[in-house]
Amino acid sequence: MRAIVFAGHGDLPKGMRHSIEMITGIEENIFVVSLSPEDGKEEFQNKLTNLDAQLADYTEVLFFVDLLGGSPCNGVVEKYFDNEKVHIVAGMNLPMAVTAALGEVPIEQIIQEGKTGIIDVKNPQQAAPAPKERRDAQSASAKSGEPFEIKNVRIDARGIHGQVATAWTPKLNIDRIMVIDDLAVKDEMQKMALKMAKPNSVKLSILSTKKAVERLSNKDSYPGEKLLVILQRVETLKRLAELGYHFKDVNVGNVPNRPGTTSYRKTVHLTEEEVSIIKGLIHEGTHFTAQMVPNDAKVDFDEIINK
Repeated sequence: MRAIVFAGHGDLPKGMRHSIEMITGIEENIFVVSLSPEDGKEEFQNKLTNLDAQLADYTEVLFFVDLLGGSPCNGVVEKYFDNEKVHIVAGMNLPMAVTAALGEVPIEQIIQEGKTGIIDVKNPQQAAPAPKERRDAQSASAKSGEPFEIKNVRIDARGIHGQVATAWTPKLNIDRIMVIDDLAVKDEMQKMALKMAKPNSVKLSILSTKKAVERLSNKDSYPGEKLLVILQRVETLKRLAELGYHFKDVNVGNVPNRPGTTSYRKTVHLTEEEVSIIKGLIHEGTHFTAQMVPNDAKVDFDEIINK
């Protein structure tokens, strides 16, 4: 099993761990070691030594350090360079850290994901290409001639964001994200933001409910592709049902707190109308679950809402 250690200046390592936990959930194999302003070389080495006992049972240790040539990097290199089970990656960023947290992927792929996440937002065409392994896998699935497969349907008011792009998409090996929303499809700024937020390796469809029903009702719409469907509003499910389309399973992810809502989970707050919509769809055969990130346990939301 692999341990992950964030090492760097000040509170950055703790911030990285906190961000990872927001995206992937609590990870017991993530550790931090920080260089404080008052620390010298010896004090930092002592912090690394104190960490050794916690790392002893891991077969592999991956250090992410913030700055090549910085004191934390130099300290880690000095202590662990000859240790065969320790890998050291400098220039840590959130995309590479999330990739490492989601699975024991090769170091080369982790670094590539870090590069892919660095772009000029106003000139996204300059983005780094997706890793070749992912492109090859997607190309093979698209050529298969098989009908598309819906891997997950998620209610998420945030649309495409960190949890969707860096956790759900790679975990489910998604080829296409489909956002269904009658408001977003008419909003150029929303569409631009969604396009910017999607992973480079993934296709994107932003559809009205009517167009979505047409596409989803035709299994040849996206040959061989694995789909992640995002619904930004609960009422979209009602509109789809009125048009004759029902999903078998729906994951309730993020529904924000608003006036007149009741809290059902930490990230799920529903109005009476939204509760009525969900209960009606449960009666019609849709099963609802609640799962923030892939590493979280899947919770039966039918039971929660019917209490």
